[in-house]
Amino acid sequence: MTTAVRPARSIRFKIGLVFGATFFLGFTGAAGYLFSRIRTVLVEQDNRALTERASRLSDRTSAYPLVIPLPDRGEVMALWLASGSVRKRLYQSPRFPADSSLLTNAVVVEADTFRLARSVRSTDDGYNKLITVVGHSSRPLHRELRSIGVLLLLTLLVSIAVSGVSAWWLSGWLLRPLRAVITSAQSVSRAEQTTPIPIPSSGDELQELAETINEMLARIGQAVDTQYTFFAAASHELRTPLSILRTEIEVAQREAINDRERGFLDSQLTELRRLSRLVDDLLAMSQLRAGALQLRPEVIDLDDLTLHLAERYQRAINGRNLYLSIVLDETADQLAVRADLDKLTNVLLNLLDNAVKYATPGTRLDLMLDRQAGQLVWSLTNQTTAPIPDPDRLSREFYQADPHHDGYGLGLWISHQVMRLMGGTLHVVGSDGQFRAEVRMPACED
Repeated sequence: MTTAVRPARSIRFKIGLVFGATFFLGFTGAAGYLFSRIRTVLVEQDNRALTERASRLSDRTSAYPLVIPLPDRGEVMALWLASGSVRKRLYQSPRFPADSSLLTNAVVVEADTFRLARSVRSTDDGYNKLITVVGHSSRPLHRELRSIGVLLLLTLLVSIAVSGVSAWWLSGWLLRPLRAVITSAQSVSRAEQTTPIPIPSSGDELQELAETINEMLARIGQAVDTQYTFFAAASHELRTPLSILRTEIEVAQREAINDRERGFLDSQLTELRRLSRLVDDLLAMSQLRAGALQLRPEVIDLDDLTLHLAERYQRAINGRNLYLSIVLDETADQLAVRADLDKLTNVLLNLLDNAVKYATPGTRLDLMLDRQAGQLVWSLTNQTTAPIPDPDRLSREFYQADPHHDGYGLGLWISHQVMRLMGGTLHVVGSDGQFRAEVRMPACED
């Protein structure tokens, strides 16, 4: 079974990203608007204070006689007497900025590091105007605005961090039922494992999804049961007529008159044998799926069985122009296992058949049997020029590495399942133009 790849961008990540981006844009806009409003209010308050201060100082100022009030500490002041287009400076603080626009503008202005406000009133004689300009440093206002800006920025960063963690936790909590559904669905590793997944009592789309998946699993399970029931019934029904046909053709072949009839009957017998193997495989598959395959374990000398099967398969090996090299572990006292003789023979014959079928003509088959850490390891290696598929796919039902060869893609799958039932393992590995099948079984102790 292939492992499901976890998505690089999960729903939880997307929810957190959307929530974070929305919060960031919303809070940034709100913080910008709030800072602008605060700045406007503070500037207006400072302008109003400066204007009132200039007006009070102007009221206390007199040209005849000359009375000039002194500014407070931190303030600067300048005083002009205007008569028509002629202006006469009466007083100016030492740090007062020189800016001629102060005499023509009626608004609060900034010059250098000062904010200045102007007040104009007529003198007591009504012929002249007294221009009073008062200012103070602009640094406190800018410092306060900068502090507010930094505070808003820190609040934004902290809020984003808190909202990100909250969104991550909240999305995880919301998606927890979905994760449980995914985990349960992934545990259904084979079609017949259709155990219903837990249904969350959330009353939302997640509950609907779980119920829909359970309905789908029920339909799949019913279809699979029907399929395997059909396989089992058909296999049982076909075995008897196939055996009768095979016996009758063998008898007819012995009584054939000429070589043409013998060749025709031989071809029919070959097809019947192929069909009989398919029926046997389908029956074995049905029994394995239903857990009804019966085993009759006994002590088997695996070295003797290996030599017997190699001798039995020697004709097929020679027909493919192959060479068989057999290496037995001579250091072991005995090479015996406890297994079902018929089932183990079928597994080893299937591996030999695959090796001969897919091996490159003129190459060597390496068959080894040795004892490793309380286990007997039976391995068969052959060279192949055809691309080697994924070994996991080779163990699936009805999968054929090469559709042009005989077979129905059931042999390796049945061999895997049979070895598992007998307490052993079967591994197939393909790399660098070589294919290796390895059977491991517990060795019988003395």
